[in-house]
Amino acid sequence: MARWREEARGHPEYAAKLSLLDDKELEDHLPAMTENIFKGLLGEGIPEIEQDGRRHGHQRRLEGYRVVEVLRELQVWRDVLLDRLEELAGNDMSKEEFAEARRLIRNLADRGTNASIEQYDEESQRERDSALTEASELHEQRDRFLMTLSHELRNQISPILLAAQLLKDLRISDPRFQEAVGRIERQARYQSFLIDDLLEINRFRYGKIRLRCDLIDLRQAVQQAFETFEGDFQQKSLKPQIVLLDRPAICFADKTRITQIVINLLSNAIKFTPSGGTVSVSLDREGRSFILKVRDTGAGIRQEILQQIFSTFFQAEAMSSHSAAGLGVGLALAKALVEMHGGTIEARSEGAGKGAEFTVRLPVSADVPLTGGPSVRRCVLLIEDNPDQLAGLSYLLQMRGYEVLEARDGFEALSLVSERKPDACVIDIGLPEMDGYQVARKLREIPQTRDCRLIAVTGYGLGEDQQTFENAGFDHYLPKPTNVDELTRILSQN
Repeated sequence: MARWREEARGHPEYAAKLSLLDDKELEDHLPAMTENIFKGLLGEGIPEIEQDGRRHGHQRRLEGYRVVEVLRELQVWRDVLLDRLEELAGNDMSKEEFAEARRLIRNLADRGTNASIEQYDEESQRERDSALTEASELHEQRDRFLMTLSHELRNQISPILLAAQLLKDLRISDPRFQEAVGRIERQARYQSFLIDDLLEINRFRYGKIRLRCDLIDLRQAVQQAFETFEGDFQQKSLKPQIVLLDRPAICFADKTRITQIVINLLSNAIKFTPSGGTVSVSLDREGRSFILKVRDTGAGIRQEILQQIFSTFFQAEAMSSHSAAGLGVGLALAKALVEMHGGTIEARSEGAGKGAEFTVRLPVSADVPLTGGPSVRRCVLLIEDNPDQLAGLSYLLQMRGYEVLEARDGFEALSLVSERKPDACVIDIGLPEMDGYQVARKLREIPQTRDCRLIAVTGYGLGEDQQTFENAGFDHYLPKPTNVDELTRILSQN
């Protein structure tokens, strides 16, 4: 082995690595294979060299060798044995015996080398598989954490927004009161947008967003989004403008997602437009496309970053010198949702301080009128275990003319419907003991509520649960914080 050490350390490709090992470390993994080859040369049977080769591969993997370094080491080892064959075996060998001995050394050394490399690869693959499994588990834990966090945060924000809406409906004339309520509502709603955007962009990355498309009038989705920011326009003294088509803009799309797109674009425009500026929305048609534009006279966007602003987590401060805070997911989510509808989105700006314009193109479906008229359902059963959410939503529906039955869990709800048949049931999914899905199934089995309209309200998000909602018997489902206007619109449908 002294000759092996000398020859190996002098190898031009391997000397740097071997110079770091002392004699014992250098020999630890090779003597057994070398001894087996000697036994073969002495005619003591064909040795099983693979086991020792696997030990070598295992050891080198633990020591942090790259596979190419392991292979070079074993090649040097074989070359040393072949070069020293004549000296090791003596001078009494015939030409044929010498050739056979060389063949045996090559065969056994190659078997040991193959076993070593196979063991090295197997352990590498196990480490990769373990890392992938760990990464998958971490992703699942993150998703569960985000869902739970979303549920908890929405459960806190929803009663705040309901209370703000109730205070607004009381119409107290003191301007200080109105200003304070408006501030509460705006800040709570902004937090709700942030939560939604974070969850939605995460769902999109994992392919969990599913569109629920139907023939819709785009004008209604745009108008609904625009009206969401009435308080923001007033608070910042902005000049809002909206210009829509004078006839239905029929598109095969998911109305909730289209509204979400416009909300994200408007939120961005309001954020970067100073007081006294203008934010405008227009909807037009060009050929087989509807053209939605959101313009502002705000901070503008530097030309060199126009192509980056739709990237996830692109920092808002990079768009201009404006210091408005942001998570950098709103525009990325808007782009993802537009493209899922088969459309495109682009941004234009003449530079910093010169405003920005976002253009969304969506394909035209068919110019057919939308049908359906309202029919108010008078009695609503609310099933909600959060007392603030229950009280706030109950007050708001009563102020809109509904009779409201209140239940704090599924058992109380089943008891109430045996005495009074509701026209609709609004059910929280996260109920104790019997969750909202179980309650819905029970209500579908009872004659009094078999044909009742069931509406789910959830703080867990909607994207991956649509089929679960439908299987449980729900007709509609809404996220928390509860949009009272959307809820009353659903309750008023025939």
